[in-house]
Amino acid sequence: MSVMYAQGDLLIERVDDVCPSGTMLSPDASGAMVLAEGELTGHRHAIFERVTMFRDDALARDVPGGLYIGHVKVEGAPATIQHQEHAPIALGEGTYRVRRQRELEPRDAVIVAD
Repeated sequence: MSVMYAQGDLLIERVDDVCPSGTMLSPDASGAMVLAEGELTGHRHAIFERVTMFRDDALARDVPGGLYIGHVKVEGAPATIQHQEHAPIALGEGTYRVRRQRELEPRDAVIVAD
């Protein structure tokens, strides 16, 4: 069973370690690695410790279109995902795939009868 975390609309999944590949992403001007930023509030899911973030679509073929954000590689000390409205999440050493969670509408619900 894989380890998964949720923070707001993000889903963070521990995956097998891989070497960073594809497009390397850089911290913003404040030094934060921003995983996602709210369109309405401007609040952001961010890591302030040193991590490597990269985006390689080949590593996310099983993620529905438009939901994949990237991978975060944590080496050494834990890294913490922070957000103004959610509890922090501490990520131990390893590689994590980050994606948005799909918001379901009532019409998406399926009633299952036994």
